[in-house]
Amino acid sequence: MARGERRRRAVPAEGVRTVERAARGGPGRRDGRGSGPRSTAGGVALAVVVLSLALGMSGRWVLAWHRARRAVTLHSAPPVLPADSSSPAVAPDLFWGTYRPHVYFGMKTRSPKPLLTGLMWAQQGTTPGTPKLRHTCEQGDGVGPYGWEFHDGLSFGRQHIQDGALKLTTEFVKRPGGQHGGDWSWRVTVEPQVRASGHPFLTTMSSGPPTQDCPC
Repeated sequence: MARGERRRRAVPAEGVRTVERAARGGPGRRDGRGSGPRSTAGGVALAVVVLSLALGMSGRWVLAWHRARRAVTLHSAPPVLPADSSSPAVAPDLFWGTYRPHVYFGMKTRSPKPLLTGLMWAQQGTTPGTPKLRHTCEQGDGVGPYGWEFHDGLSFGRQHIQDGALKLTTEFVKRPGGQHGGDWSWRVTVEPQVRASGHPFLTTMSSGPPTQDCPC
């Protein structure tokens, strides 16, 4: 009987321990202990990544804003030249000139809204397909050598441009007078280097008569 009583008493004790484990969370608590640190670490890593991206984007925006502000902020010192220093009334000999960059030949005025002139040409039959138009100086054009042979920076200039079998010569002259920087004229001469008959010929193109006091 004593043994039977001990067995019967063990059953409630086991039941009590089961109830206590259920009240404490039991197996679910053990699972929570296993997944809690992992989920917390994942959230922290995600927050760090988002914060790094936000800081990087904001840093780029701040840098771009700072550079733009520096580019448009004028110096507090007075201007070295007056606003009309490039006008034809102040500097008529410098109003017109070969001031156009990145083109083989071009002229413009020194004014906020200048009148632009330039040169374009193409060779037909030299290569298959559509002829390539020459205007801007490009490294892949295969044009060269080219450059000014004479230029005084004011009133005249001459340059040679070699484009395959063509030799182009550009010339311009300018004379003072009037109220808009004087008159100017330019001429382009094209000379093929080789012909089937062995005799070269010349083709001359001109801008026409000198401009008469162009109101630019």
